[in-house]
Amino acid sequence: MTLPPALPGDFVWSERMAQQSGYYSVANDTKWRELREAMLDLASSDQPRFRCKNLETGGLSQWDGEWFYHWTNSGRDWMVWAELSTETTHQRELVRAILKRIRFAGEETAAGFRLYGYVCNGEAAGYIE
Repeated sequence: MTLPPALPGDFVWSERMAQQSGYYSVANDTKWRELREAMLDLASSDQPRFRCKNLETGGLSQWDGEWFYHWTNSGRDWMVWAELSTETTHQRELVRAILKRIRFAGEETAAGFRLYGYVCNGEAAGYIE
């Protein structure tokens, strides 16, 4: 599918823009797609809720739990990070195993996990262990 050219005033994201904004990419579309597929393979009761921070606007999404439509293959190049909320120890361990297998850059939080799409220049991002 070929998209129409951008119109004046449209936001067009590129790796160069990320570098100019002081961020560098630590996750590509393949990582995000692997995450989506792994979450959809879990029982619906084990799928974590998520929210995302937008690099362009700085906006933070509401918590959501719908992995099929919200995580389509339309690209995640706008996402600074995604937080996954786990409610039980069992759910946390299932999600941790997936993140370790995929080798996602991020960190464990009190609520679950924060996965990085971009990191500020000069900062390091470790993998989920």
